[in-house]
Amino acid sequence: MSSWWQTFFDEDYARLWAACTPPEQTAAQAQALWKLLELREGSRVLDAPCGYGRLSVPLARRGARVVGVDYSPALIAQAERERGELDAERLAYLRHDLREPLNEGSFDVALNLFSSLGYGTEEDDARIVRTLRDAVRPGGRVFVDTMHRDAAVAAFSRGFKPSRRLPDGTLFVEEPAFDPIRGCMDTRWYWSGPGGSGNKEAHLRVYCATELVALLERAGLRFVSAHAGCSTEPFRAEGPSMGGRLGLLAERV
Repeated sequence: MSSWWQTFFDEDYARLWAACTPPEQTAAQAQALWKLLELREGSRVLDAPCGYGRLSVPLARRGARVVGVDYSPALIAQAERERGELDAERLAYLRHDLREPLNEGSFDVALNLFSSLGYGTEEDDARIVRTLRDAVRPGGRVFVDTMHRDAAVAAFSRGFKPSRRLPDGTLFVEEPAFDPIRGCMDTRWYWSGPGGSGNKEAHLRVYCATELVALLERAGLRFVSAHAGCSTEPFRAEGPSMGGRLGLLAERV
């Protein structure tokens, strides 16, 4: 696979995706993660990758001590701009390639959210999960939130090609295609509006739930439970979306 992800996550990505994600959705996800992962004042949380700090900030404001890690300098820069009143003791950001180990460890929880695996090879993903595993203390938890293959196939069977008008009037269109042999979704974004126009492409390996659990266990994690994305609700592979997003909770043994 190409290294598309090294340039995909730029200022345009942050602007477009922030407009697609209502604040109330972020607040609900932060609340659910707090409850599901039994976080409390002073809990050490690794948000990796953290993007522009969408969930790093509300978790830190709730009282966790958060370290957000991302490869994109543009997203790290935006996250720094949007930290608000939070100081470095409560919220720190680091640019880092998660395929390599982190110097910092003993986190209570490590988060890998919003389909942040599948950008390269399977070995790349195994290395990322090992980084998360090594970053948490014994008994610490790792939570992965991602799209899964069954949901992707169900969406494509219905002619899935999303488009939306963003709050500032920008028209945003995605044209995805699924390759069942590679297990990969190739997609291109197009947008046009007051902030400018452009396009970009991405290529994402879409794992099934069984493959994702195997990745976690291969890294030395014990699978605990499956959830409906970033929520406390149990995952059920049913209905027209085959359960929608998948959240996997695991524990370092």
